Amino acid sequence: MQSNSPDVPRRPEAEDLTEALGAEVCPAGFPVIGARMLRDPAALGTLRDAGMARVSLGGGENGWMVAGYDAATELLVEPGLRGEHPLAQTMRTAADEEVCDEEMLFFLPTEEHVRLRRLISRQLTHRRVGGLVPRIQQEADRLLAEVPHSEPVDLVQSFCRPFPVAVLCELLGIPMSERRYIRNYVYGWVAEYGEASSVTKSAGIELADYLRGLVAERRKAPGDDLISAMVSGDEAETLEEDVLSAVRLLLIAGHRPMTRLLTEGVELLLGERDRWDRLRREPGWLEPVTEELLRYVTPTTLASRYAKEEVEVGGVTLAPGTGLHCALAGANRDPARFENPDTFDPDRPENRHVAFGLGHKHCLGAALTRAEVRVALETLLTRFPHMVLADVRLPGEPERRQLPVVLQPDTCPVRH
Repeated sequence: MQSNSPDVPRRPEAEDLTEALGAEVCPAGFPVIGARMLRDPAALGTLRDAGMARVSLGGGENGWMVAGYDAATELLVEPGLRGEHPLAQTMRTAADEEVCDEEMLFFLPTEEHVRLRRLISRQLTHRRVGGLVPRIQQEADRLLAEVPHSEPVDLVQSFCRPFPVAVLCELLGIPMSERRYIRNYVYGWVAEYGEASSVTKSAGIELADYLRGLVAERRKAPGDDLISAMVSGDEAETLEEDVLSAVRLLLIAGHRPMTRLLTEGVELLLGERDRWDRLRREPGWLEPVTEELLRYVTPTTLASRYAKEEVEVGGVTLAPGTGLHCALAGANRDPARFENPDTFDPDRPENRHVAFGLGHKHCLGAALTRAEVRVALETLLTRFPHMVLADVRLPGEPERRQLPVVLQPDTCPVRH
């Protein structure tokens, strides 16, 4: 059996993989897989060719990684990989902690994780999402009405970033005048994947205090929103701590991936004008476009599972608590599954991507994500059919991702 301790001797194949990736080396001798590698087609190809590779995710966590489609779809549903992170029992989810750690929400103890997923999944139904669509449309219209139309603007800051937050506020029933608590908390998470959180103590505490009051109000007078649904009816005995943790989970999981998906999606469609024009002419093309965006962009790049007991997978024996990490973007770009995988092609005859993962930790917000993408693109196409990319760098933090566009072009410089 392979040891999972940090003093495992350096293996030749680990050295080869480290060199091929140009990666840093962890103390155990394994390549450190960073966030940028999980989006780099060349690095993903190297990982895919390696099969099951011994890696480090940094922070002292060593485990195994797969980046192929068949391996990912098999291992994500493997019954023996329904364990929990070795440190799960030490991860707190109390909503009043001084600075909320995003990682804690995704590596909870099994019992707590199952409880929170059940709390969300019982209420975040296709029916609820369908009923929310008119309000999603209102938020899209409201945001775009405030954006200058005839000059270059950063669509990330003016729409792709605030739109998912506005949708989450509608889902949770947050009044417009009180949404600053949500924005202050969510905007603390840097939009670029893998960068550090800048959530402040005050933002986390203010959000927790606000939500406690809101939960109390909704218990007394339920409305047509997710929080009311979680604390009333069959869920009347739901613990306040669970509701607060569920809300935090939704805010983080529902914001950053969606921002990336919209940003890269609009850029892809505008980058080749024929795509944008065809989508405007053929509204029915929006569904395959949405699915191809999910495959091509893969807004959430990693899905992790942990061995519950000693288990053999892929010819490797994993000790209890050992992590098996699936690089979803690698699976979605696997040439053995998708023809010309690095080409954006909505006309693929079959597109069974794994952007939402599989198994007991599949994404609960899949229906909401699809609804947001469709409303966002339909609204942009309808209101601004001649929108173009702008060849400028707008004021702002230099490291921040931008998407300069002109909604109604006139004489502004554009990027074709």
